[in-house]
Amino acid sequence: MAMTIAAISAAGSAMAQEKTFKLAHVFSTDHPVHLGVMKADELLREKSDGRFALQVFPSGTFASYRDAITAVQLGTLDMAPLDTAIDCLPASGVMLSPYTFRDYDHWRAFKASDVYTSLLGDISDACEVEQLSLYTFGFRHITTGDTPATTLEDFSKLKLRVVNFAPYPEAATVLGATGTPLPVADVYLALSNGVVDAQENPFTQISAMKLFEVQDYLVLTGHMLASSGLTMSQPAWNGLSDEDQGMFREVFTEAAEYVDGIVIDGEAD
Repeated sequence: MAMTIAAISAAGSAMAQEKTFKLAHVFSTDHPVHLGVMKADELLREKSDGRFALQVFPSGTFASYRDAITAVQLGTLDMAPLDTAIDCLPASGVMLSPYTFRDYDHWRAFKASDVYTSLLGDISDACEVEQLSLYTFGFRHITTGDTPATTLEDFSKLKLRVVNFAPYPEAATVLGATGTPLPVADVYLALSNGVVDAQENPFTQISAMKLFEVQDYLVLTGHMLASSGLTMSQPAWNGLSDEDQGMFREVFTEAAEYVDGIVIDGEAD
């Protein structure tokens, strides 16, 4: 009888085994986004009593940024970050336009508003994903090589590396520099060999990429608040019960707050 009960219990446990969702991103394992993803995995396991977990592929080991998003839209990957929805929802580009946000209190107020909730829904519908939450990478600032740029005239003489997809290149437009789009992996070498004179990124990225080794000046322009968020494929989302969908949204909202906290504290440091 004891053996029968044990066998039934084991069968029940097998039926309740976790479902693992594949999540891919391009960041290193010490980046705030990866730390936030790992926090989400911890929360998901805890809140689901072990029914759900994440299998995380960092550092572009699964796919590039664009390929990962395409895979989520096709349903061949469960989750990935979406930096900007401008391709499918042009109005969302305002999130990354220069000087949209004054400070982090402004960012927090936005995330507590109906506008934020509405934007998540609009992105989900337009991009054919489920946008779960948004987090920030921090305010973007300029680094330069041998020019302590403090005026628009100074910037007009600079070749400024910008992110190679819209609306990020507008950073060069608003500062009056010559924008040179380059993938993030090429930035360090391009700065060291003079292909570009300057670049713009949040503190966390500047530090992680060790750009201080090839740049002399940090110019606190704060010209853009970089933001992103985690998306889920529609097949994966629709496969969840209403209760589990609520749990996922709660988990990834908490994870986004966790990323925000790391970024803001890191900037202070």
